[in-house]
Amino acid sequence: MKAVILAGGEGTRLKPLTFKRPKPLIPIAGRSCIDFVIRSLIASGFREIVITTSYLSDKVIQSIGDGLDYNASILYSFEGTPAGTAGAVRRVANFIGETFVVAMGDVLADVDFRALYEFHRERGGIATIALTRVTDPTQYGIAAVDARGRIVKFREKPKREEAFSDLANAGIYILEPKVLEFIPPDQPFDFAKDVFPKLLAKGLPVYGKELDGVWMDIGRPRDLWRASMEIVKREGKPLQLPGAKTDGRLILQEGAVVEPGATLHGPVFLARGSRVSKGCVVSNSCVYEGTTIDADASVTNSLVLEESRVGARSEIVDSVVARNCTIEEDVRLVASLIGDDMTVKAHSRLENATVSPPQE
Repeated sequence: MKAVILAGGEGTRLKPLTFKRPKPLIPIAGRSCIDFVIRSLIASGFREIVITTSYLSDKVIQSIGDGLDYNASILYSFEGTPAGTAGAVRRVANFIGETFVVAMGDVLADVDFRALYEFHRERGGIATIALTRVTDPTQYGIAAVDARGRIVKFREKPKREEAFSDLANAGIYILEPKVLEFIPPDQPFDFAKDVFPKLLAKGLPVYGKELDGVWMDIGRPRDLWRASMEIVKREGKPLQLPGAKTDGRLILQEGAVVEPGATLHGPVFLARGSRVSKGCVVSNSCVYEGTTIDADASVTNSLVLEESRVGARSEIVDSVVARNCTIEEDVRLVASLIGDDMTVKAHSRLENATVSPPQE
């Protein structure tokens, strides 16, 4: 079975995290976002995959490769000019030729694609949209369905007073090849804004099914943190460490070092090569490869990415620190975003701040 993964977006709301790393490669508890999607597809029987790329496409291709590590066939399509979600799929029409799945590579999706596919085949529609319940429908396309799951109403990003449903479009579709006939070849075209309204207007059968599994938007830094914590809660387990205080669910990769006298309040993810020094408290956070948390520092509700250092007695709260950063001694960061290769000087106090290198 065949799948198309859309992985060309810039991840604008995550900048500066996405200045040098495309959104599909942003890590979530130790795995890239797109890795969750690929592995879920393969586990559901979809082993022929095309990934559409544009922004920083070379990094996507280098990271994923040809699929041999996944025991799958992975091909790539490069978009020189943006074509929209539907336009990008139409460009790979020659690859398809049968019922296929479309998924987004920049959303955490650890889901049962096979259940969605089988529902689609049973209903016999032209398209099936995966749906998930959300608290704020204004940020998504929403759908109303009848007793059999047929979509009777669909609207993209309604005003709050116009929101008729909390069932949101999760950006995962099972489609018949005939859908491609409704996508023009020479202009940007989007599934949610253009294709599905056109199909519904023609009275064609479009269905919706709630997803089984985990689906989470990672569009903003806080969303990325929430998604990371959800994965640690699902995949972590309680651990006892010599001389350290621990509680909650933890994921410690081989080679992570927790010194005696440190405290971990799960959910916590520590990557290989990371170090949490004596007197540190790490709570509800991820600490990535090669990163050191120096003595008596604390990291709370935060993400500290690769090869960074948090200096002694510093506090990181509700923040994201990107790659190769230095947070010097006695710094307090609250609700802040620190881009790649930045240094925050000793004794600094930052709240609701963004510290970013210029984009090249």
